[in-house]
Formats: sequence, structure tokens, C-alpha cells
Amino acid sequence: MTTLTKTNETYVQQPIYSEAVRQQVMGRLSVFFMIIVMLVAGVTYYQNIFAFPAYQDTEGTNIANAWALLNEGELAPYTYAYDNPPTGTFILGGWAALFDGFSNFGFAINTGRTLMMVFHLLSVALVFTITHRLSGSNLAAVVAALIFTFSPLALSIQRRVLLDNMMLVFLLAAFNSVIGDRKSLYHYVLSAILFGVAVLLHTDAALFAPALIYSAMLTSHKEHRRFAVTLWMAFAVLVISIYPMYAQMRTELFPQGWLFGGDFPHVSLLERIIDRGPDAGTFLNIGSGLQASFQQWTELSHLTADPILIYGGALAVLFIMVMAQDNIGFRPLAAMVITFLIVRFFGGQVTPTDVIGLLPFLAISVAIVLAIFANMMSSVLGDESFLRPLLALALMAGFLYPFTVFYMSRTEAYTLDQVSGQMEAIAWVQEHIPDEAVVVTDNYAFVTLRETMPNTHHYWKVDTDPDVKFTILGDDPCNIDYVVTTPQVLQDIDFYDLGLLSAVLADSEKLLTYENNGWPVEIWQVQHTYCTVDAPEAGTADATPATTIDNF
Repeated sequence: MTTLTKTNETYVQQPIYSEAVRQQVMGRLSVFFMIIVMLVAGVTYYQNIFAFPAYQDTEGTNIANAWALLNEGELAPYTYAYDNPPTGTFILGGWAALFDGFSNFGFAINTGRTLMMVFHLLSVALVFTITHRLSGSNLAAVVAALIFTFSPLALSIQRRVLLDNMMLVFLLAAFNSVIGDRKSLYHYVLSAILFGVAVLLHTDAALFAPALIYSAMLTSHKEHRRFAVTLWMAFAVLVISIYPMYAQMRTELFPQGWLFGGDFPHVSLLERIIDRGPDAGTFLNIGSGLQASFQQWTELSHLTADPILIYGGALAVLFIMVMAQDNIGFRPLAAMVITFLIVRFFGGQVTPTDVIGLLPFLAISVAIVLAIFANMMSSVLGDESFLRPLLALALMAGFLYPFTVFYMSRTEAYTLDQVSGQMEAIAWVQEHIPDEAVVVTDNYAFVTLRETMPNTHHYWKVDTDPDVKFTILGDDPCNIDYVVTTPQVLQDIDFYDLGLLSAVLADSEKLLTYENNGWPVEIWQVQHTYCTVDAPEAGTADATPATTIDNF
């Protein structure tokens, strides 16, 4: 809109709104769209949050660590072995303390899932912001955020109590701070600090350092580029160094027998980094676990698979890489994706949840590419046509049709109950098994059982923690009375050759099976066939062998 201003008897058109006002209006419009998307994400996330997906062992481990912090003043129920930095434990513990423990939401893991909702909303907001900053389009930003919101794969992982979800927020924030125009040294310092916190939440974040350093090099002014990159690396190292400094304060940085390691047995951060153990694989162990994980990401037989985002995102990334030849602004996005792929392919064991570090960038790539195509095709109407935005919107809706149809067909995340059987199994154990019995379980049940049954132990520790295996259990199946298994437990026994637990199950009789909609929970009683002392009785005649209970 313009006005006519008289200057020396000549009328000159003057804009009513200045460029600054226009930018302010557009900025507020972007905030409005982001709030709307976050509201949609919140409703989507909360629907069926406590029933799907099934409670996982890793969720139980993170909750157990937070429980130990609040109740025992320790970083873990067992010896803290530096599997990951304790930052996530402090956050989970602080969140639980706000609600006076882990029971306010009905089950211990539910307390953590409510916190994950907060991190999910922050991730959605950052996906929106990053997309808008890279493309300058509110439409692309909305699309990227909605794809990430409705993806069954992203949603199922984001609902779980995982350190990856906390780490992702800080990683995206660090990336957001180094992209775009008009960057000052403050932005690079902020990015480095956020990246450092991401690493202190989950050490896998460190693998993105090359991509972030490259992004800082691209976006910094040539006059202070060297200083900006050096400053970024210095602050990142400064924050990350808190972790090894903490280990050194506990005399647990160097392994026993090393120059500064002492001659007494102890866990060691460096030893853990060098030997990541059977759960992490080894560096350059090409694609270890990648095939099985990829099947879970893409095959429709898996309830949370999202092949349309995986394959569509891969195609979009290729377009981004081509366009990055001329558009330097797309290069940081391509660098983050390439770094992820290289590290996951060559960096050892890959787990199904590792993909959460890639999904936001795939959603961003898809949205940007579709927005570019919609804008190019709508340009036939001319820049001044008021119909052009409507045509672009219609084209974008058409491009998104496959995503819309697929996501509308994958309703399991909002309707399926995969936890009732798990809850009933815990209730049965508490009611029918003596409190003094030694119970080995998937960690989803650890906190609930440990409060009344002090001899409850995590199945993974039975074979991997020397204190549990040798000191507490004497490396003897006769010292275990009951085992609670899930598909995760049975898979790990076979894949990682957990010898003691394998021997225990070989001498056990199945008492109950809860089918649990694809995630069965089984309760086993050890028969103690070769033991001199009989196992404790289950405490009730109801514990009949080989009984199958379908709780639906």
C-alpha cells in the first residue's frame, strides 16, 4: 500500500509501511504459525502417550538412574560405569523431584514421558525455526514441523525416555545458532555451549562436531572466520571437559595400571570410551546392526516404520546437495546429514533409535525442496499476482498427498495399547512372588519392583557387571529365582551371548505370558534342577505353568 507525497509540485509514491515494519509483521506471523504447530504437536504427542509404544529397557534404565539419584544419592542403582554422562540423570531427577517422585503419573516411566513431551515441543519449534531460516518460507517451516510431528517413527522415539531426545534439542539449537546471515561471535559461542551440553547429555552428539565446525566456517565473516571457528572449538571443548574432569575427581578417568590410573580396581571413563562393550560395537565395524535397524525404519510390518520420510528424505537431501553447489546456505544442512550417515555406517553398532538424529534434517530437506518446486511452478502467474500464494499452497498440498495418506493410515500410535500387559505382569509378580526372591527383569519394571523386592536386578547387569555377576550372584544360576523377559531381553541374550542368563532360562519354566499387542512379557521360574537348594515357591497355586494370558 502506498500514499502520494507532494515534492516540488510533483507527487511521489511513498510506501505506508517501511521495510522494518514489514519484517516485524512477518516475524510475528512466523511466531503465530510456530505456536499453532506446537499446539498440534502437543495434542498429537499426548494422545495415547502412556500406552504406546511399549515401555523399553532403556527407558527403565534412565528412570532407574534418576530414581537412584533421588533415593540413594548415586548416579545409578549399580556402579556408575560411564555409559553416558550423568546430565540426563540430573534433569530426570530434577523433573521427578518437582512431582515428589515417580508415582504421580501412575507408573515410573510415565513421569519421564511427560518430560519428553517438553523436549519434543522444543524440537518441533527448532525444526520450524531452522527451516524458516534456511528457506525464508513460513510454508516450508510449517510443513517440516508437521512432517516431524506426524511421522510415526519420530513420534514413537520421541515418546520414549531417551537421552537422545534431550540431546536432540541442544544439537538442533546449536545448529540453529550457526546458520543464517548476520552472525556475530556471540552466536558461535552460544552454539558451542549448546553443542557441549548436547555431548554431556549423550556422547553421540560429539559426532556432529565436524558438520557444525564446517557450518561455522561457512557463515562467519571472512574477517573473523578463523577467530570464530577457534572460539567455537574452544568453548565446546571447555564445556565437554566437565565430563572427564568429573571422572578425574573420582579417580576414574584412567584405567587401572595406567600411569595415572592407580593399582586398585575401578571403572574408567577412558576405558569405557576405548572399549564400548558389546552394546556399542567397534569403530569401522561397517553397518553393524544397520540392516536390522533399517528394516524397523522402513518395513511396514513394523508399527512405527516411516518409509516415506526415509526414502523421500533421502531423495530431498540429494536435491539439497545439488542446490548447495550454488546456494551456500544449504551446505550446513547437507553437512549434518552426510556426517550422520558416515558416522552411523562406519562408527560401530547402530540401534533403531539412532535415527532420531537424522529425522529432523530429513523433514527439513523435504519441506524446503517441496517449497522450492511449489514456488517455481506458481511463478507462471507472475510475482504480482494475488493468486500465486494460493497456487503455491495448492501445489504444496498436492506434493504432500502421499505423506498425508500414509500418516492417516498409521494410527497405532494413537490407539494401540502396548503397556497393559507389562503393567499386569508387574502386578502379578508383586502379588505372587515372595519379596525376598531374586528376580531378574527387563529394566522397565526395575524401579517399581525394587521398592518392595530388594533383590530385583537388571538382566543386562547380571552378565556385564562384575559386582552383580560374581559378588551378588556368584556366577551361579542357582542364585536366581525368577526372570521377567521381553523381546528385548531374549534378543540380547542371543545377540550378545549373555551366558549366565542363557543358562538360567535353559533351566526355567514359563509361568505366564502376556501377549501385549506385539510386545509379549513372559514370567519364568528357575527350576534349580542342578542346585542343592530348591528355589523359593511362587507363593500361590495360581502360578500354573505355561499359562498364556491375552489381556485384550
